[in-house]
Amino acid sequence: MTSPSVSIGLSEDGDEHGRELTHDAYYAELVTRNRGLISARDQESLRRATVLVAGCGSIGGAVIEPLVRLGAERFVLAEPGSYDLANLNRQRAWFSDVGRGKALVQAERARDINRFCTVRVVQDGITADNVEELVRAADVIVDAIDVTTPEPIKEKISLHVHAARHRVPVLCGYDVAGTQAMLVYDYRKPRRAPLDGRIRPADVARTGPLGFLANVVPRAAIPLEIIPELLRLVRGQNDGFPQLVYTADLFGVLASRAVVELLAGRPVRRHTVIDVHQMLRPLGSRLRVGAARALNLLLLQRHIVQAKANRHDPPGVDAGR
Repeated sequence: MTSPSVSIGLSEDGDEHGRELTHDAYYAELVTRNRGLISARDQESLRRATVLVAGCGSIGGAVIEPLVRLGAERFVLAEPGSYDLANLNRQRAWFSDVGRGKALVQAERARDINRFCTVRVVQDGITADNVEELVRAADVIVDAIDVTTPEPIKEKISLHVHAARHRVPVLCGYDVAGTQAMLVYDYRKPRRAPLDGRIRPADVARTGPLGFLANVVPRAAIPLEIIPELLRLVRGQNDGFPQLVYTADLFGVLASRAVVELLAGRPVRRHTVIDVHQMLRPLGSRLRVGAARALNLLLLQRHIVQAKANRHDPPGVDAGR
């Protein structure tokens, strides 16, 4: 039986400089510049692993391409949404992709980098019917499920419940203004509760977007710039949630390396929070912004407590994640 191969470097008239590469030869050349920075053992672990990406928008879409270029070859992309024009400020899509399914587009991108890449597209996203099967088949999970509307929150919690049960590590990303927060749930460790016990499965029905974020996202990941938007959400004003391209892309930087570490069996810190805006400010500006942030966080907390006392359940926002 002939091994699959791919032709590269052929001109339209069949120039003799073209080459036929087998799968292994193609892969070896694809990752040749990783040599010395990623060990042969780590490279093989990445190549053999199945990566489940749940959500292919700002966060999930930011990690697929870096992982393909690093050498991951087996993906399951679960995403029910399609691209719209408002996504193009930050997501890995072109104008010609508007109206097309996000998972389908990302699968094409992956195969255009590695012709031997295996990508399964699940256009229903994560559901009660498929979550068990998808988690069991995965070696590592990227959780990029939207948390700005109530229904996807149920799917996110279910994903973590099943991941904890089957001891599959999960990476999450939250892009908040100029801050990226990567949270790692290494469920391979015994008795680690889903979402570290911060959201109980029994509370799913009454957990809204603001409650989820308040319980799960570390306070360090709430920068000054986003507090006015959160106050609008608390007050019930819903006209979209701002997101930036460089913050979303930063998750791809962090998560692609974290995947390598997890697949190699090495520990990864639970929370990595990087505030791009604050990092670029000179010392005096950092101090002033830090003080203003502390005061505004107290104001936000006061409004949240008041909203709870009034039994006001702020609606979700459409972030187009």
